[in-house]
Amino acid sequence: MSKQEPLLRDNKDRFVIFPVKHNDIWDAYKAIEANFWTLGQIDIQKDLVAWEELNGEKRQFLNKVLGLILSTEKNLSGLTKKISEKINLPEARSFLDLQLVMENTHTEAYSMCINSFFNTTLQEEIFKEIQKHPATIAREEWLQKWSNSTSFAEKLVALATAKSIFSYSSFASIFWIKNCGLIPGLCYTYEMIYRDKALHRDFAVQLFRDHLLEEISDKKIQQIIGEAVAIEKEFIAEFLPLDLIELKTKSLTEYLEYESRRLFTDLMLNRSIIREDLAKEILVSKRAQDFSQINKTDKEFNKVSKKTDL
Repeated sequence: MSKQEPLLRDNKDRFVIFPVKHNDIWDAYKAIEANFWTLGQIDIQKDLVAWEELNGEKRQFLNKVLGLILSTEKNLSGLTKKISEKINLPEARSFLDLQLVMENTHTEAYSMCINSFFNTTLQEEIFKEIQKHPATIAREEWLQKWSNSTSFAEKLVALATAKSIFSYSSFASIFWIKNCGLIPGLCYTYEMIYRDKALHRDFAVQLFRDHLLEEISDKKIQQIIGEAVAIEKEFIAEFLPLDLIELKTKSLTEYLEYESRRLFTDLMLNRSIIREDLAKEILVSKRAQDFSQINKTDKEFNKVSKKTDL
């Protein structure tokens, strides 16, 4: 399979990125490059003042939310690395290499926030609680299972799923806090991270849907997504004390199910038509232009790219 897949095929004759062969992938790369940010852009000084005004229950809730997100993020970069190591298409490697850098920035931002709000003792307590939780063990087993799959298609679906489903409940909680006008620096940080994750998720979907020859059944895709949804639902129901901020478990789980259905639809959109085109191996001259045009209407990527040959 790896010898036939355009994404995994050796590109020994391409010494430089230009001329770009796959404009849709390059446009996606330029989108995350344009949105790249660093920790120096984050200001949590107002948060430190606002923190003193929060009651103990809201602090307890945020402790769990931040700890859960940081714990999740530490595991997700391993899946990105495994996929990046397999891909030889220069345009796609550019995206995934930058994605890894962005994931490091996310971890740094999480660490800064939790370090600013909680002392070492509280941090240790929450991380021990997270590590012992059954859903944490299930999530780690899920990541190991699909990241070690011999199917590259399954790895891509798993990456899109992880970016879309895991920590969904935590992000929803942060956005709820934003609507209350609390801790603006933290909320701004998570807006940036949420946007990044959406770009990463869309790119994994794009590679799977538009640039892969490997067959994978609808049932297998549903299995990968369904297992992740079940794990996230367990965190919602049993770990996050949503009652402390008057968030409804039912509302979060219903929207999580909506997100999972949307992901499945995006993965399967025009899949049979794409397979036909890929099978003809028109991967340099015709498909680069075709997919560029498709993505102008189907995706919300920023279009920033150099003049290239088609």
